[in-house]
Order: sequence, then structure tokens, then C-alpha cells
Amino acid sequence: MTASNPFDSFNSGAPFAITMGDPAGIGPEIIVKGWTHKDISGFRKLVIGDIDLISEMARRYTPELLVQPIQDPSEVPNDPSVLSVLAPSDLSGLEPVQPGQPSVASGRWAYACVKTAVDLAMEKRIAAMTTAPLTKVALRSAGYNYPGHTELIAALTHTPRVGMMLVGGPLRVILVTIHIALREVPGQLSIEKEVETIRLAGEALTLLGVQERKIAVAALNPHAGEASLFGNEEEKIIFPAVMEARSEGLDVEGPMPADTLFHKASRGDYAIVVAQYHDQGLIPLKLLGFGKAVNVTIGLPILRTSVDHGTAYNIVGKGLAQPGSLIEAVRLARSIVERHSSTEAKH
Repeated sequence: MTASNPFDSFNSGAPFAITMGDPAGIGPEIIVKGWTHKDISGFRKLVIGDIDLISEMARRYTPELLVQPIQDPSEVPNDPSVLSVLAPSDLSGLEPVQPGQPSVASGRWAYACVKTAVDLAMEKRIAAMTTAPLTKVALRSAGYNYPGHTELIAALTHTPRVGMMLVGGPLRVILVTIHIALREVPGQLSIEKEVETIRLAGEALTLLGVQERKIAVAALNPHAGEASLFGNEEEKIIFPAVMEARSEGLDVEGPMPADTLFHKASRGDYAIVVAQYHDQGLIPLKLLGFGKAVNVTIGLPILRTSVDHGTAYNIVGKGLAQPGSLIEAVRLARSIVERHSSTEAKH
């Protein structure tokens, strides 16, 4: 086991935690809408967030729920009709949050919920954490300069190597670069970063219990650069990284033109794709699995899954938000914990 392996932090007897996300977004709505779904109702879970807001959402969308405050995860009952809310500390004196409007207050709430969940996971008082969406705008306004959850949780857990992986439809995709401008991507690529992401792809397959081990690495440029006519990142960076990863025993191919690679991956030729930048990987994945895709952070000492969508400020309060991705994210977290616990029990 490596220090970054979340298996060491699993406590299958503890409840699962869902963070509220940005309270100005759709997080509270999708939480109460998905709470009693059959795929996630049969085990203990809690929400980390604002009990007043969660109660208001429950009254509006799922009035059969009983919302109750708790002080510790151990207080969560074995009753799917009870939604337990644990409030973060140090949030006094905030201005009221306005629905659909990111603010200092919503950013502080979002950060505090994540921080509380991370602390509980590191202490093994929750089995895993699933995050509802937040935004960099709100985080930055509150003084937290992180591009998103992945970078924030990596900092909170002091983890130097993490990967952002999404699972949706027939695809699994992990990203070399994440939340940066497209024009910055080529300058951020290096052999070391490519090799590290390929290693994380292998760890992701282990985490998910996937037996197939074939990894495909997408090219950056059209036609994989076509002998450096359209760029030389494939020749100078990506191919050497693939060869180095192969020398370590990883079953990896590439660089492969992205326009055909995702078709091959979707039919099962590859277990996971290493994409060079955010939209290269997430456009095909969300095309095939939107609303059911799940974000998993690879390399952390804890297990974190998340929805595949943002705060959707434009539909807050309209009753249109759908909980499908949140349900899948919680379900996947539980399946990972249960699979590991079962494997450990056999040994």
C-alpha cells in the first residue's frame, strides 16, 4: 500500500458524507431529491451543510423527509427517511446567501463543508465523502484561491499527486491538466506529468476493481502531430512518457489521435483514457454519460467522489435540478468501500 491509497482510510462501518457545496447553487436541492433513491437509501449517510437551507429544500421537494441536526457522524440513524445534517463550525456573522448568486458567504460555506468532510474522513469517522458542486468564483471571493474541489482537497490532505478521473457511460477518463486555460496546456505538459498520470490511471483501475488494465493515452495535436507537422508534443513528451510507463510494467498505448480514440474506448478496447486537457476528455464522456457521470479524485488518502456538473445558478429555485449524478457518485463511493472491505475480509 502507498501512503496515498484510500484503502487504509476506509471505515465501512461509518456513515457516508455528502457536502452541501455552494449553498447558492443546486447542491441542496439535488441532495434532498436524491436522498431516498433506492440505490442509496439502504445505508447510513449524512449531509454536511446548513440545516436551515436543507430543511427548506426538503419541505419544498421531499416533505416526507425528517431533517435533524447532529453533532457527530456516530449519531446518524439507520432510517432512510431521516436526513441528518452536521454543520461546520466557524461560520458565524455571515451575510445571508442569495439563491443563484455566488458570494463571500456562499464561498465560506462551500469551503467549510469540504474542510469538515476532509477532517472527518482523515479521522475515519466517515467512510467516504461525496461533494455537491461549488465554484472558483465563490471560493475566491471568500479568500480561497483554488480552481476547484480537486485542488482544494489535495491541499487539505497535503497530497502532492492527484488525478481527476471521471466515469460515465462506457468511458473512464483521467486528465493530465485540469482547470487551466487551453492556451496554457502545451506549456504544462512534461514527461514526468504524463508518466505520473498514467500511473494514476492504473491506480484508478485498481480502486474501481476493473480487471482490464489497458490504458490509452490521447495525443494533444490533430492526427497525433503527424510526424510533428502539427506540433511536436507527441514526439518529445507523450511518446517518451508512454515508453517509460511501459518499462514500469503498465499496459499502455499512445499517443493516439483523440478523434478516433474515444470511439475505440467507448466500445471497450481500453479500460481508461489519459486525456491531455479538461475538455478533450470530458466532452466525449459527458456526451455519452451526462447526468450519470461521476468524478473521482485519484491519489488521495481518502475516498472522494463528486457530481459531474456545476452549481447551475441559472436554474436555482426552479425545481429543475436532477439528482442523477449525485446518486451515482454516492453509489460508486459505497461500492468501492464495500468491495475493499469484502476483499480485506477474505484475507
